[in-house]
Amino acid sequence: PAAAAPMEACFGSSQPPWLSRAWSPGASAVAGRLCGSRRRAATIAGLMLLCCAAAAAAVGALCTGWGLGLLRSCPSAGKAFADFRMRKVSKMVRTESQDTVNRNTLLQELREGKRKKEDLVRNVAILQQRRLLTKRDEYNMVIVLLGKLRLWKEAVGMLADMERNGLKPDLFCYNAVLKALQISGKFKESVEMLTEMWAENVLPDEVSYMIIIATFGQAGMWVEALQLLADLEKRGVKASCKPYSAAIVACGRCGQAEKAMQVFDYLPELGIEPDGLTFGAILGVLGKDGDWRGTIDMLRRIREAGLKPDSVHYLAAMSACNRKLRGYEALQLMVDMYKDQVKPDSAVYNLAINTCRKSGLNEQALELFKEMKEEGEERDSRTYSAVMGASRTWQEATALLADMKVDKIKPDMAVYGSLINTCARDGELDQARSLLGEMKAADINPDVLIYNTVIRAAHEAQQWGVVGDIFEEMVPNEVKPDVVTYNTLIKTAGDSREWQRALGLLDDMRSQGLKPDFLHYRSLIFLCERYPPCHGVRGQLLLGCQQFETVLDVYYEMKEAFLLPDGKTVESLVRVCRKIGRQDLAEEIGNTKVTKSDPRKGSEWKSNARNVRQDRDDREERPQDRRPTLSVAIAGIEE
Repeated sequence: PAAAAPMEACFGSSQPPWLSRAWSPGASAVAGRLCGSRRRAATIAGLMLLCCAAAAAAVGALCTGWGLGLLRSCPSAGKAFADFRMRKVSKMVRTESQDTVNRNTLLQELREGKRKKEDLVRNVAILQQRRLLTKRDEYNMVIVLLGKLRLWKEAVGMLADMERNGLKPDLFCYNAVLKALQISGKFKESVEMLTEMWAENVLPDEVSYMIIIATFGQAGMWVEALQLLADLEKRGVKASCKPYSAAIVACGRCGQAEKAMQVFDYLPELGIEPDGLTFGAILGVLGKDGDWRGTIDMLRRIREAGLKPDSVHYLAAMSACNRKLRGYEALQLMVDMYKDQVKPDSAVYNLAINTCRKSGLNEQALELFKEMKEEGEERDSRTYSAVMGASRTWQEATALLADMKVDKIKPDMAVYGSLINTCARDGELDQARSLLGEMKAADINPDVLIYNTVIRAAHEAQQWGVVGDIFEEMVPNEVKPDVVTYNTLIKTAGDSREWQRALGLLDDMRSQGLKPDFLHYRSLIFLCERYPPCHGVRGQLLLGCQQFETVLDVYYEMKEAFLLPDGKTVESLVRVCRKIGRQDLAEEIGNTKVTKSDPRKGSEWKSNARNVRQDRDDREERPQDRRPTLSVAIAGIEE
């Protein structure tokens, strides 16, 4: 109504047809909903229309496309035309007679949702334009459909369309809009919608909070999710396990297993008994975190609560065992499933077989595969990939390809990778290369892991030429070598006494943007000690023409990279220093702290490296984390 007066004053009774279509009570409601105040939105809209009228009087005629483009370019009311966006889609049907529209047919097509996205949006536009939606259930169904199509602006606009038709949105409609915002990942708009629900006296329920908490969890904002959970308790919203389960999942998505466990342990204090979904949520978090002890204890608590664990609960526990390579615990879980009368499905069998394979229980993995076939469970490429890795010989693994053809399963990269790894384990280089060619013939591009396996097999077979040939095949196939590839190549160059190639590979790594690690430096040190190069390489020659200064160069590079050597590397460096007469350096290196396994960063190396590389002191400071503290986030829960 506020926008109608300036419109009539400017255009009178002869308004342009595009203007009457562009501005409607529904659009005014959308502007009010997104701008925060309907009166302010109407004032903004009136000013916009006055500007359009002045431009039309100056130019003489205002085309439809230009006028709408001007209106949509306004940043303060650009979102106000969500419902007009649908009308633009339905431009092709404006000339049709309303008598030809079958309302029931359009609604039935929307309920089924089997047509294309463009057709469904067209049907919604027809129903909205001709005001054929008359019930809240129909609006609720349309909002749910728009949410699935990720048209969240149109879903919000349907609330304004309801008010235009004299229907006040209820709780179910608002929850449907919140679900549409969750699917599109709009957490800010979800909070604004929650605020509007309180302002419109539509009291949110636990489902409303659950949806918004899940939206924050998808965005990785676990602190805000806990804050919203505290707001639920502060406002006295009666809740069951649903919002707390959503908060547990949100914490699990962000790797906060400890906080998720705190929320779960807080439920008994509220007098809320966890249900199967809540136990499934916390088991999923513990399984993702690899806490296999916690998952087994949670299964015990499920039984104590009088509930029966299902396959989803056992799948989470099996996932934790798989992450920590607990093969015997995985077998015990299979026994517990039979005791609880829970039939293992394909996913559980696949995880159990893979866990046993990675734990070295190959015989048990083959027994599980045999049992899986007897139970008639569906097998896929992941099943065969795990079983092939557990096969006794490469012939048994290759024979499983025939079983895959019988089951009509197409081998993928994981299957070929497991086969090639088995062949490399048994020293069958020719068979591994044959499988590599078979992959290319099947239009399956091998990744860097498969190439590394074949290169390692060629290195172990001491076929240096084959190693170079396979490495040269990676570039045409657009496969970028990694640090493992270069490590094997440097070892191969050392064994073949090609020290010049080994030194060049280190430079190639840096040109590819790869950072050499401890294994590369150690291989170079061993190579230069055993096979001293000729004069002229890198412009240096050691004293006595016995060793090369490259060994010391590599040593200083390790110090700059903060890498600790192991015992054998230190012994090699000490021998080199003594041979060239550097007793002081030999004593310094001999007193260096060594690592027993993989190298780790040491503080004494950092202090020495700062003297060599003083530019590290000028590095920029990391910005401080501005997120709310945890004490603020869970203040309501702790109270």
